[in-house]
Amino acid sequence: MIKILLHGEKHHVNLFKYQIDMYCAGKLICEVCDDIENADKLKKFDIVHLVSSPLPLIRKLAKYKLPVIYHWIGTDVYRIINDHFIKRWFKKILISYYNVHNLVVVDWLNEELKQIGIYSEILPLINPEFTDNCAKLPEKFSVLCYVPENRWDFYNGNLILDLAGKLPDIDFNILAADSINTKLKNVYTYGLINNIESFYKNSNVLLRITTHDGLSKMVLEALSNCRHVIWTQRFPFCHHAQNFDECLTTLQSLKLNPSLNKEGMDYIESNYNPEKISGDYLIMIRKILNRQ
Repeated sequence: MIKILLHGEKHHVNLFKYQIDMYCAGKLICEVCDDIENADKLKKFDIVHLVSSPLPLIRKLAKYKLPVIYHWIGTDVYRIINDHFIKRWFKKILISYYNVHNLVVVDWLNEELKQIGIYSEILPLINPEFTDNCAKLPEKFSVLCYVPENRWDFYNGNLILDLAGKLPDIDFNILAADSINTKLKNVYTYGLINNIESFYKNSNVLLRITTHDGLSKMVLEALSNCRHVIWTQRFPFCHHAQNFDECLTTLQSLKLNPSLNKEGMDYIESNYNPEKISGDYLIMIRKILNRQ
């Protein structure tokens, strides 16, 4: 039995443990540790898997002589490619010296890291319980957005409000932005919602216009709900848009011919199957330990 210690971004770590417990029972044991620096039981593990943890933690783990996996999500890739070159150089040395095995959640992050000399494999971190629910479309054409107030510019909140002003016959539901004030009658703001399944059902489109992104959980969930997605990233069965005009044109086209995105749902079901991802992870873990 291979024992893995998981540490890092709580949402991803807990979902990943749930997935491994479900599909790799009897082969892998995952244990989540929040305070890894003070863990007195590290020696009982075979490997440490860090998910978007602070990179200097790698050096502190060196005394245990365990192989380390570092799983990059969108935020930490964005951070390192925008670091001052000295800080970036230090991080690359740290990764190389301790022979860290790098994983990323999606292909474009792999390419971004490759451009600065860091090589990785792709292993998605996903919600293992997609709905595969093709609920009928709402009577009124509606757009769903996630724009946290503390990252309003990063998520292009003003662009979304400009679109709402230009398209008064379309409702815009914006999550995580309940304190944003707007006089637009077609804009509805909400706080943080734990279960947003009803929002997918009551929307035609998920609009996600970010400065940088990883593998968005909301995009995968929207596709699994047969909804169209407009995204700044190029992704199968999504509509690619990077500015106001492209978003406007796509929204107008989708409103003219509303439809369910069944191809997107089928793609997620086939390519983001949690059992397959867990199997790929098991194979990778065994290869890393064999090299040790």
